[in-house]
Amino acid sequence: MTNPNNAIGTNGAYGGRTSVNAFNDLANAFTRGIISGWACSPDSGLTVSLGGDGTTRDVAIAVDNAGNRTTINNISGSPVNVTLSSAPASNSRIDLIVAYVDNPPQGDSSTADNPGACGIIPVTGTASVSPLPPSENTIRTAITSDGASGTTAYYVVLAQITITSGTTNITSNNITQNTVSTLAGNKVVTSASIDFSTLSGNYSLAETDTGYTWIDGKKIYKRTVNFGALPNGTNKTVPLNIGNLDTYIKLEAVAINQSTGAVHMINGAYGSASANPDVNTVYENCFVRKTTTQEIVISTNSDRTDFNVYVTVWYTKTN
Repeated sequence: MTNPNNAIGTNGAYGGRTSVNAFNDLANAFTRGIISGWACSPDSGLTVSLGGDGTTRDVAIAVDNAGNRTTINNISGSPVNVTLSSAPASNSRIDLIVAYVDNPPQGDSSTADNPGACGIIPVTGTASVSPLPPSENTIRTAITSDGASGTTAYYVVLAQITITSGTTNITSNNITQNTVSTLAGNKVVTSASIDFSTLSGNYSLAETDTGYTWIDGKKIYKRTVNFGALPNGTNKTVPLNIGNLDTYIKLEAVAINQSTGAVHMINGAYGSASANPDVNTVYENCFVRKTTTQEIVISTNSDRTDFNVYVTVWYTKTN
């Protein structure tokens, strides 16, 4: 197993896992990632240096194939160097620096922190015009090739490095790192630990669970529809087609002028069961109809075809 100067270890002896079960239970309060330290910086050529700054303890949470967690530490207190493979002949690739603990442990369980069961390796990505990081399967295959039980090992990604064609020296611009929040001190959860794609503030053309509930306890969903260009002094209808629709909660409609980029919020988002809006009352009216297909209807009293509209509908469902 690749462990330069036996720098990588875990807390406690006994096969590389602490003898205090409560410690591993505590680790399960975190997601996989860096707790502190493990800063990655360029060294020379295609070598990077991780951790060991002398002031910050390098600690990360590693996860096995069953979702159990433990810590991986830089027990040496010195920087750990990892060298990546030569740059691709064309395009780019994304490599990962991965630290792992064998599970079941194959090291010397009588040695504190069991560095013999740990490793830190580069996992090489595939060159592409639009490269992706190595997959879970690729990571575990690399761990197996390094001599560990890759299908069950605990591992954590410490850094992600983009290598472009012809690169001979890594710079800080090539390196990406993520951390996880701790619950110590003032119990502040940092933005680095939040998956913003799960929050209701995001908009999508697909149906999204907002995380909110209506007054009857039903979940509130939302969906954004590209309505297209506004009509020229008439009504325009676009199907919405919400399955199992129960109740419309609210509408949001924004018009963007395709020539100037000006943004215009459409006046009033009115609901109606069947009638068309009165095109003579306001410049635009937007509403939805609860028919067999559900529809969005927008009316104008002038030529508004320069505007493209996005309508977001909030609603509940029958199940």
